[in-house]
Amino acid sequence: MQNMIEPVEESIDETGSWLSISDLMAALLMVFALLLVVTMAELFEYQEQSESNRIVIIEEIQKGLDKAGIKSKVDIETGALSLSEGLSFSHNGYTLSNSAEQFLDKLIPIYSQAIFLNEHTSQEVLHLVIEGHAAQGEGARSAMSLSLNRAESVTRYIEEMIFPYKGRFVGKILPAARGNLDMDRSAERAENRKVVFRFEFKSHDLSELRNK
Repeated sequence: MQNMIEPVEESIDETGSWLSISDLMAALLMVFALLLVVTMAELFEYQEQSESNRIVIIEEIQKGLDKAGIKSKVDIETGALSLSEGLSFSHNGYTLSNSAEQFLDKLIPIYSQAIFLNEHTSQEVLHLVIEGHAAQGEGARSAMSLSLNRAESVTRYIEEMIFPYKGRFVGKILPAARGNLDMDRSAERAENRKVVFRFEFKSHDLSELRNK
């Protein structure tokens, strides 16, 4: 009789053990699910705040441009500002003219005030890329070198200026060169001899955020 009871008790123990493991697995799955929901919510909130910061920066720049009478438009999705009118260069040249220096005197404080409007907007901008460009046929040896010289000419002048948050602003500048890779063939050559100010943001650009 005792021999018949023992297998039954063993079976009950095994069943109880399996039930405990399945309960534990279910509890763990619930914990992971909750963590995922919390993480996704935090990520969405971060993206919303990030997009808001970028819009604030770009709108502040546009307001500053309008107030200063600078007829340039900032791309609301990328923050790119093409500066062919105020910062044009002579053929194969990269030296800033007096009018270009005066233009930077008006422009740079607008950018600096917008970026350092508050700590959130400051942290949103990793770099302000100053991107040099060249027209077709420019650059006796390399259009890429010429466009980099143009970007560096602008950078050097900014480093000599006096304006609010200068030290922090200069720390975010990143000179870059595009040569004639992005040349607009429908535009006059002078319009391709330019620099473009472009933001490198902390995460995705605005268009990527809006598509999520």
